Amino acid sequence: MSGLKRLHDALGAVYAEVRGVAVPWRYGNEAAEHAALRTGAGLVDQSERGVLALSGADRVDFLNGQCTANIKALTPGGVVEALFLNARGQVELFGTVYHRGEALWITAPSGMSQALEARFRRYIIFDQVALEPFEAAQFRLVGPKAGEVLGRAGYALPEAGRFVEVKGGLLARDAHGYALVVPVEDAEAAWRALCAAGATPVGRGALEVWRVERGIPDLPEALGRLPQEVGLEDLVHPGKGCYLGQEIMARLEARGNVRRRLMGLRLGEVVPSGAEVTHEGRAVGQVGTVVRSPRLGAVALAVLGKALEPGDRVEVGGVAAEVAALPFVD
Repeated sequence: MSGLKRLHDALGAVYAEVRGVAVPWRYGNEAAEHAALRTGAGLVDQSERGVLALSGADRVDFLNGQCTANIKALTPGGVVEALFLNARGQVELFGTVYHRGEALWITAPSGMSQALEARFRRYIIFDQVALEPFEAAQFRLVGPKAGEVLGRAGYALPEAGRFVEVKGGLLARDAHGYALVVPVEDAEAAWRALCAAGATPVGRGALEVWRVERGIPDLPEALGRLPQEVGLEDLVHPGKGCYLGQEIMARLEARGNVRRRLMGLRLGEVVPSGAEVTHEGRAVGQVGTVVRSPRLGAVALAVLGKALEPGDRVEVGGVAAEVAALPFVD
């Protein structure tokens, strides 16, 4: 048993399976964990995420030709979210790219780093690119006091969209908080230091509620969809060419419309993820992530036909629902 797992167990962690990996879902009072994300500093263990390092003379050009992000414009210390599409322009994989000078790191959800490695190996022919998957502890800090907690724990704070080096890893800042990547052997000490500095351990359940309330798409909404259908169009660099799915992106950029979009649903009760949404007896979309919010009750993200507007009444498996604008809360 790892030291980090012992810490979670000592905190009373209840586990749930996420993409085939058991992760702490809650530590006891999920409402208090949710409050920490909104008003304090919530600390989430995301160490099931994989890390893939790309090195070699062609690493930048190669990765630039694989994803929607402009990797050529990324400078050392820079961070960017990237989508990896199929030939139909649909999201197949995604990850976070860190420019570490002589290497590019990609972190991705459980299973996706392996899928990214397999995809890259299919396309590496004469490119001078080496791939090295490895394990690392990965934590996310969310909340208005996250920076304050990191400072008390001795970390230098990066600017938004940048990262700073830490021993054997990095600390990055994005629009939703901070991501800390450290060697596995340093995980327990880093977790203890952040908790001592005022961070509240938060399970994945509360983080999912926080994400849905803010209308942030993730795997259940994005996979198999066009980026523009799920609010991820900002991750597609305009005018960028020569990557799988690029022709579809260029066509959508010129045409400027898709038939579906990401919306919210206010539900009478919790429904299964993936359930069909109907309006006046006709299928109009599909539910993504469903949560029970302490403040809002049962709410969900859903990909719906563009004709639907906030306030429209729909049904999900016989459960009444109302279409809502995103985000549910600021």
